[in-house]
Amino acid sequence: MDERDELPYLPLLRLRCSRNDLLRRLLERVPGWGHATPGQRSVDGDRGEACYRLAPGSCTVQVHWRRIAGTWEERDCDVVPGATVALRLVLDGASPPEITRLLGLVPTRAFGKGESGPHVRAFRDEGLWIHEVLPQGFHWPEEKVGELLALLRARPGWREVLRLPGIRWAGVTVVLRGVQERMGGFALDPQLLEALVALSLQFDLQIVAE
Repeated sequence: MDERDELPYLPLLRLRCSRNDLLRRLLERVPGWGHATPGQRSVDGDRGEACYRLAPGSCTVQVHWRRIAGTWEERDCDVVPGATVALRLVLDGASPPEITRLLGLVPTRAFGKGESGPHVRAFRDEGLWIHEVLPQGFHWPEEKVGELLALLRARPGWREVLRLPGIRWAGVTVVLRGVQERMGGFALDPQLLEALVALSLQFDLQIVAE
């Protein structure tokens, strides 16, 4: 990228948008946001975008730029909810290694019913197999759901997993993280809803205000 194409690398507090009603209230409540620097910058012609995030999984402040007469000028901003999106299987006797083999996916977390672990001494009364998608980077929650559904459509072993005895619940879980000042919304287009049904998946949404 040419130096002239680089967006300004400034902490959030140094931007004009930090003085609007929304971000001013956020910065007063959580001063750490003011020191956040852009974790991702992108340029498309005369338009640019810088993304600010306080911590992995938190919401993102998207700042939009426009290049006018060779100079980048700040325009407006959006607050994008942070999201953890995962395939979650609740197990009642099904084998986590067998699920891993059938799907060809490495689980983010997996354990069988009756197993104990390093953080839980008691034997668990249910097993879990979880695969999170796009844990890094800056993505809209709906993008993550679309990525997960596309991933499963490409896995012929998914139907075999559903036929395994001991699968108590199979679904997509979304933990949506916004800020008190603006939680934002979440909506799935009809194609994604149809894909959920076609893949025999339940859907669970949890909303957290930071």
